Amino acid sequence: MAQTTVNRNAARARAATSLGADALVADVAGKLARSGISVMPVKGALLQHWLYDDPTERPLTDVDLLVLPADLQGAVRQLESAGYRSLARPGFGPVVLKTPFGLALDLHPRLFDRARYRFPTHEIFARSSEDEAVYGARVRLPSPLDAYAHLIGKFGSDHLDGRATGRLDEIARMASRIDAPPETVAQHLVHCGMRRVSRYVLPLVHETTRNSFALQVRDHLPSDRIGDGIALAAKLVMAGASPRSSVAALGAHLLNHSLPRGVYSGARAMVQRNRKDGGG
Repeated sequence: MAQTTVNRNAARARAATSLGADALVADVAGKLARSGISVMPVKGALLQHWLYDDPTERPLTDVDLLVLPADLQGAVRQLESAGYRSLARPGFGPVVLKTPFGLALDLHPRLFDRARYRFPTHEIFARSSEDEAVYGARVRLPSPLDAYAHLIGKFGSDHLDGRATGRLDEIARMASRIDAPPETVAQHLVHCGMRRVSRYVLPLVHETTRNSFALQVRDHLPSDRIGDGIALAAKLVMAGASPRSSVAALGAHLLNHSLPRGVYSGARAMVQRNRKDGGG
């Protein structure tokens, strides 16, 4: 009986969070539309609707919205004037705001640091579509190809390995939303600078979920013997390592689309971490 009560309460909490997330997206989209600023739901706020029959199955801790970099400061000012409060305004990454909905809002100008992969925000918006049905407000929804690429790149940039089965399952689920052959998906991943991180992630997706599409995409990536070696090394390095460890971070940065780019993204991440730790 006690366990049943706990499960029921947890389900109610997830339902309340899901409804709050939708209301938050609609509120932000409506307020920013007055200034001509478009928003794009990403991560959990999007995936709960795209990948789950019941959106409450997907736990949420905050809401992530993407805006064009040129719109970020204007969006923050607009929301602050409407009662939102900035909790963190770093020189990199998202601006975090306290909201009236009991969930934090992470407002992103880009999905990855500019040194990681090749995934500029203006291209993501150019490939997106307008939608009013999901949230009851006008938003931009990413193309399924970009959502798939984002999940793969995020898995690598979070220094994860085969233990992150939930994240691998979401990549497998996203394949069902893609109306394109595996060779087109592979070409898109290469375009986004994710040819090497895909070599690392897609076999893990297949190992965990038996999703055949992941291997088909992997097999259509262009030949890259160095990339194959890096992906294997990353798998060995990150297996069992803490995602927060320097060893896991090294393996993840080497999965960038070239070794010089990996060194560059690693150096930027180190500088950013030192700034954060130093409060500067």
